[in-house]
Amino acid sequence: MEHNTEMAIQYSRHAADQGVIPYAPHLLFTRFLDDLKPEERELGCKMGLEMLEKCDELWVYGPRISAGMAAEIDHAERLGIPTQYIPEIEMAQAEEHGMCMEMH
Repeated sequence: MEHNTEMAIQYSRHAADQGVIPYAPHLLFTRFLDDLKPEERELGCKMGLEMLEKCDELWVYGPRISAGMAAEIDHAERLGIPTQYIPEIEMAQAEEHGMCMEMH
């Protein structure tokens, strides 16, 4: 869980550097919900899907798709929300070259 949190922070930073407002529900909801309790995890997943409905895009980082991510991708597809797949190598290359892109 600690590794996933650290990665979510890095991914959120990468998205912010691209000029978008990142929203990572598992960074927010795990602050007050216990992800190890099935009923609280389910509540967090439901709230995350509801918030996804307010998003313009879904960004998926890295090659591994968890069950929760698959549910978000399916939900986005049903709603017609575009999904961007961001390989981790893209983040590493941007950091290596000191690149920070902004949207205009």
